[in-house]
Amino acid sequence: MRVFGNYSKYYDLLYKDKDYEGEAEYISKLIKKYNPVNESILELGCGTGKHAKILAEKGYKIHGIDSSQTMLQEALSIENKNLFFEQSDVRTFRVNKKFNSVISLFHVASYQNSNDDVINYFKTAREHLNIGGLFIFDVWFAPCVLNEKPERRVKELENEKIKVKRIAEPFHRVNENIIDVNYKIEITDKKSNLQDFIQEKHSMRYFSFPEISLFCSLTGFELVAAEEWLTGNEPNENTWGVCFIARSLCE
Repeated sequence: MRVFGNYSKYYDLLYKDKDYEGEAEYISKLIKKYNPVNESILELGCGTGKHAKILAEKGYKIHGIDSSQTMLQEALSIENKNLFFEQSDVRTFRVNKKFNSVISLFHVASYQNSNDDVINYFKTAREHLNIGGLFIFDVWFAPCVLNEKPERRVKELENEKIKVKRIAEPFHRVNENIIDVNYKIEITDKKSNLQDFIQEKHSMRYFSFPEISLFCSLTGFELVAAEEWLTGNEPNENTWGVCFIARSLCE
């Protein structure tokens, strides 16, 4: 699961246009809507801690885990008494502590490729929730993936030190509901003009409503709601990212 091992130090540059403030506010509103008495959050796949930092500033106490050490180095540099980060795998992490909510954002669920991966990921969430606690996560949505089909994409960004060009080439494993996104990343040092090249593969599983409902029932959750990520609209064949809200039925 260390798919961000090589280019994680360029991660924040690649996603500098991501609306972390808006996304954290969206998550906070979902928490308040479905579980108003809430102050503690476990974040599965916290990355560099951008969402956690904003949520901590809103008063939530966040325990974040991620498998990437370089990602966590960035997260650990954030100074806030409401934040705690550690390295672990979302499928196997266990701590003797319960939380009011578990969140898992930016398609961490879709990195769980096999049924066993998904079940263990759901179990991690359930084991750390109080009865009635929320599990909020987003996925690549099957109807949209099959309708629009992933395409080759090129993204170019720079800051005062480096330029980054990332080419994403998708390969569809149709019988497995997985898109292999093959990344070619070119990093140029603006001062020396030296270049570095990275290649990585991110295998992303897409999910349907019946699948998510089944995984919830197998792991002690009830599926409470599902909506288009950020907008709250009803998902359809043009909705790439869907946010699911599940409630724990047991400890």
